[in-house]
Amino acid sequence: MIDLFDLFDIYQNTRIDKVTALEADSFRRLTGTQDRLQELEHRYERMKLVTAALWQLLKAHTGLTDAALKQYIEKVDLADGKIERKGGAMDCPHCSRRILKTAVVCPWCSKRLRVGDAFEAT
Repeated sequence: MIDLFDLFDIYQNTRIDKVTALEADSFRRLTGTQDRLQELEHRYERMKLVTAALWQLLKAHTGLTDAALKQYIEKVDLADGKIERKGGAMDCPHCSRRILKTAVVCPWCSKRLRVGDAFEAT
């Protein structure tokens, strides 16, 4: 015969099973998010390398300068008719090359510019 304590144990075990399943699902989602972040970081680093290589190639074969790149960046930034407060370009304080204000790490010298969000120019 089932008494009150047995019913309580069944109820508690059901609740524990639900919490365990929720924990497993959360861990699975966290692991997936970490994997996705790592993949995006890898893709970003690859794009950064390709962009730097392309710029060096353009400079070598066309005579373009960093100053010209600065003008093009500003032209692109002005495409909507205004300079963005959160966007735009600046000179890297370490290597003096032109970079986006939103950069957390300089794509040229790889020095950290500040701690913060890459989408916030603070």
